[in-house]
Amino acid sequence: MVQFFFSFARVAFAFADHYWSHNQNHKRHFQKMIQSLFKKFIPITGLFLLINLVAFIFEPSLREYGFNVGFLIVANAILFIITFLGFYMQTKGVRSTNINAFVRGVYSSLLVKMFVVVGAILIYILMMGGAVNTPSILASMGIYLVYTTVEVVQLMKIARRKNDA
Repeated sequence: MVQFFFSFARVAFAFADHYWSHNQNHKRHFQKMIQSLFKKFIPITGLFLLINLVAFIFEPSLREYGFNVGFLIVANAILFIITFLGFYMQTKGVRSTNINAFVRGVYSSLLVKMFVVVGAILIYILMMGGAVNTPSILASMGIYLVYTTVEVVQLMKIARRKNDA
């Protein structure tokens, strides 16, 4: 009975040691991946801050030209959040060895962005009672294109580095 207990204890300790070391390696890999993800997301964060800064500095001029500055700031925040979500989904796909995972990431990101943007515009139209600010909507579409361009450039850098390794 004592031998059984010691052999069971040895197996349990071996399993625990293996699980602990595996967990530590996984934790290190995850932290490295998150740091890399945030490092690649710095230009998008800079773009978000730059657009908000421009909106606040040139608020009187923008209002004079007919822009709704509050709408632009909210649109910028929504675009920043959905760009982060899309970037995260696509980064997982780029890092995967399965091409289907990459395609799923791109399509999922596209669908999430599309539904959120359409939903936000519908909510805006309903809140304004049909009287929409066309210059602000067109400006937010331009901001969307800039976010998408920066996101694609960063994803291409990740994909290029993956292929070089």
